[in-house]
Amino acid sequence: MIDPHKALSYQQALATFTRILDEVDSAPRLLQNAAAQVARITGIKHVKALRYRPDHGDLLIEAGVGWRPGVVGHVSFGADRHSAPGRSLQTGQPVVVQDIRNNPDFRYAEVLREHGIVSVCNVPIFVKGSHWGVLEVDTEEEVAFDEFDVRSLSIFANIIGLSLAHRFAEAEALRAVTDTSATQTHTEILLRELQHRMKNNLQLVVSFLGLQLRQTKNEEARERISAVMDRVLAIGLAHDQLSFKANGSSVNMRDYLNALCANIDPHRPQVAIKVEVDAANIPLDRAVPVGLIVNELVTNSVKYAFDEDGGTITVALHVDEVIGEAELTVGDTGRGMSGARPGAFGLRLVESLAGQLGGKLTREPVPKGTLVRLRFPYSV
Repeated sequence: MIDPHKALSYQQALATFTRILDEVDSAPRLLQNAAAQVARITGIKHVKALRYRPDHGDLLIEAGVGWRPGVVGHVSFGADRHSAPGRSLQTGQPVVVQDIRNNPDFRYAEVLREHGIVSVCNVPIFVKGSHWGVLEVDTEEEVAFDEFDVRSLSIFANIIGLSLAHRFAEAEALRAVTDTSATQTHTEILLRELQHRMKNNLQLVVSFLGLQLRQTKNEEARERISAVMDRVLAIGLAHDQLSFKANGSSVNMRDYLNALCANIDPHRPQVAIKVEVDAANIPLDRAVPVGLIVNELVTNSVKYAFDEDGGTITVALHVDEVIGEAELTVGDTGRGMSGARPGAFGLRLVESLAGQLGGKLTREPVPKGTLVRLRFPYSV
């Protein structure tokens, strides 16, 4: 017959034990706290938690109370059948030895002898179904551990195992995040290095074109070289706005088109360039054609759209994420188009770039000036 007061005491202790273990923030502290709580609950002075070390073939005292300095963390027991905790580990069952001093089936370990241990009770600790180690209580007097004692200690060991599994899962998740972050960081470093080298290559191209420009006397050739330089600079500006994320690289179009238009000098104070762009991010391979289209259309307007009174060029980019479409418009309040302008090559380039984007390019009728509209698939 189980003493009801003893049973109630154990139930209350288990409730407290579970709550306290859940508050501990690391596996070593969990084990040390568990050993202390088991000692308090059972009233047994010597308690230890032993961790199985497959590489050593032993059970290390990982935590414990009631032991002399130098024992916890240093002393180990065999994992063989002649070791009481070893047999518990091997069988997955509790092992009780009422008098380990005189039991021929088990070794009387030196550390037990030094502490005057007589009776021992071992129960296995399982973590995720595997034998992690053993929880052991030891007394200096001969004790006959009954079934209630053994089952109660087994419950404590099971709670420890569940808590350890929880801590190990958290640690694995943290390592996975850290490894992922480290991989992402390394990838980002490589991408930024590639970006830096690409920008250097673009600068070399611009430098080469600048050299050609200085050596060229023909005005038409100079204009063509200048136009190519502007296009290369437009690509370089896209790389300046490039950002790297877990799902790839993208360009902030608001910053990009603002920077791009700010670098197109109208050479006349009467001509203003307005930019109205949604806060959208577009992959680099799509952002560059958009930037080149804007560069061509705005440059053409600056060159050919206005008389001495000047006017306004408006660049707008709006995104409809519901239908997955972006709309780019470039318009001016100039004289409008009548036939092909001298910049016809630029317009053919715009049509080619629109096709590259899989978009539809149209020239819209407006009361004054010109308006070009491009609709193209939007993706982040």
